[in-house]
Amino acid sequence: MRDPKTERLLHYAYMKFARDFDTRYAMLLKTGRLAKWYSQIGSEATTVAAGLHLRQGDVLCSLHRDLGAILSVYLDPARTFPGFGFGEESDEVRPEPSELLYRLACQLLGRADGFSNGVERSFHHGYLDADHGIRHIGMISHLGSMIPVAAGAAYALNKDRSQGVALNFIGDGGTSTGDFHEGLNMAAVWKLPLILVVENNRYAFSTPVRDQFACDRLSDRALGYGMAGETVDGNDPLAVSEVMGRAVARARAGEGPTLIEAMLGRMRGHSEGDDSLKVVPEDELRQYLSQDPVPSFARRLFDEGVLTPDLQERLEDRISELVESALQRALDCPEPDTEVARRPALAPIEFDDDTNAAAEAEVDRTGDDELVTYVEGVHRALRAEMARDDKVVLMGQDIAVFEGAFRITKGLHQRWPDRVHDTPIAESGTLGIAAGAALLGWKPVVEMQFADFISCGFNQLVNVIAKFHYRWGVPCPLVVRLPAGGGVGAGPFHSQNPEAWFSHVAGLKVVCPATAADAQALLQAAIRDPNPVVFCEHKFLYRRIKASLPELETPPVLGRAKIRREGTDLTFVTYGAQVWTCLEAADRLAEEGIDAEVVDLRTLVPYDGETVHDSVKKTHRALVVHEAQRTSGFGAEIAAHLAEFTFPWLDAPIRRIAYPDRPVPFAKGLEKALLPDVESVVQAARELAGF
Repeated sequence: MRDPKTERLLHYAYMKFARDFDTRYAMLLKTGRLAKWYSQIGSEATTVAAGLHLRQGDVLCSLHRDLGAILSVYLDPARTFPGFGFGEESDEVRPEPSELLYRLACQLLGRADGFSNGVERSFHHGYLDADHGIRHIGMISHLGSMIPVAAGAAYALNKDRSQGVALNFIGDGGTSTGDFHEGLNMAAVWKLPLILVVENNRYAFSTPVRDQFACDRLSDRALGYGMAGETVDGNDPLAVSEVMGRAVARARAGEGPTLIEAMLGRMRGHSEGDDSLKVVPEDELRQYLSQDPVPSFARRLFDEGVLTPDLQERLEDRISELVESALQRALDCPEPDTEVARRPALAPIEFDDDTNAAAEAEVDRTGDDELVTYVEGVHRALRAEMARDDKVVLMGQDIAVFEGAFRITKGLHQRWPDRVHDTPIAESGTLGIAAGAALLGWKPVVEMQFADFISCGFNQLVNVIAKFHYRWGVPCPLVVRLPAGGGVGAGPFHSQNPEAWFSHVAGLKVVCPATAADAQALLQAAIRDPNPVVFCEHKFLYRRIKASLPELETPPVLGRAKIRREGTDLTFVTYGAQVWTCLEAADRLAEEGIDAEVVDLRTLVPYDGETVHDSVKKTHRALVVHEAQRTSGFGAEIAAHLAEFTFPWLDAPIRRIAYPDRPVPFAKGLEKALLPDVESVVQAARELAGF
């Protein structure tokens, strides 16, 4: 423990460091060597005081004004400020301060040696290096979105029994987002060790708080969530530290999250040069400038005898040395090689040698005459993977005691009550929590009650989860199960086939099994995959098809199609429920002397073009069949691939059979009139064969 004077000096050292670092980059913006800069001037007292409370293994989730927290978490004070009494022995865990500052400087300049190698801008980077005691999850531009992710990190810390804490920051503007509510509500319900600090500078981008919310204090919202909340003077690092101390103690003791509102003065525009500071009245701005936390705290330390002119000069010289050295090295660092832009969006797959044996020991094998349904295949996959890997956790609405809307999780909560979690109706919050947990080594499987509801979590899936590996090179192993498709009279909000939404997003895998065996095998493969997987389960198939499950081999690598029926005259390319439509159509066509081959894609991303192309080169005709809507459905992508790679072998135009561009009507007769069926497939195939 440091004595109070040393602790005060340490706070000032990091605050001054953050201020000088920020000022230097603002100057680079003015000279044209930096494209954009979001100043953190005025937030140093809050961010430094909060960051200094984290210890090795805790998680920092920052925004673009939290440089003070980043410096206090990254930098070992003994090596950063030698000779100032902050500890003469280093922690021997964190890297050298000069190297971290160099990488940070490169990050901010978009140079090759930055944390994201030029892929990410400014403070959007992540630095997850548990071996060096640093776990830093950066931001995306959709403010508020990282609150559930931070809650997910807190969930992982809780599950690991580490007594760790996740610290997240948000501005006053971001508290109006839905993810603020969903993240805090779930953190409170699950008593997660999350601390959310609201940097309330009263104006968001340019909107005064009177036009943002009606409550007197944002911390009052904590009461509604059943969690602790405090408001503090964000210009006073000691006051912030005191409040943080209480929040950290609560979190480490298992008493749940805390909402801290730090009141700050708006001293800069939203970004430098955007003229947004004009919304602050001049007299109010003068007041904020007079309360500038860095010189104000320096004066206080002079009055207390903690800071002297000589000590201040030595400290400023050391800070200048570190800042200028890092900056000059970064300016000399080359631009990223253009090949960096082509780095993979998906993490490589590595299966453990003992994976197969462990899984086989768990699953009950069926006899030759015993049949299981598609839904049972999904259930068996979940049960097998939970038995094999205690990092697999299930999340979703009504999946615990009730066992899910389709009873897929039957018996799983009873067996693993601490790993099967009911969630509130909060798709975005649940996916964010799953993402944070996945980044820290857990393997969440999230059930959307219906595939249609994934739209409420769209941002988390496509902007947060899908991009982690490309941005930072870290895996995000999670599965989102989507009970999809029509044919059951469920209407326009329970019958959609959203697979094409996600096949367009780099960083996601998309799986659409058609058989009971694939429902099990592909789901097990998805859970073991280091990437996020959207797993589309067709509801119509749940209890309508059955199969004898073969002896389980090592789960297949996602991205391999399967020939369901050999043929010579034309190829059906299909997936999901339409596999069965095409197989029946092929039997009908065989009676007419037309020999159709049926290719089941099984996974849309990765796409097995080789199998599809080889089939079409053999048959010279292709009919693409899927249940999703025609316009921009995945069939359009298949047709484009075929046109590009098999055109010389085609003897007829590529045809598509798909759902018309309409929502799904409720009445079964109306729905049936729009669904692709055997007759429509047979008719199209006849025309194609006779072309």
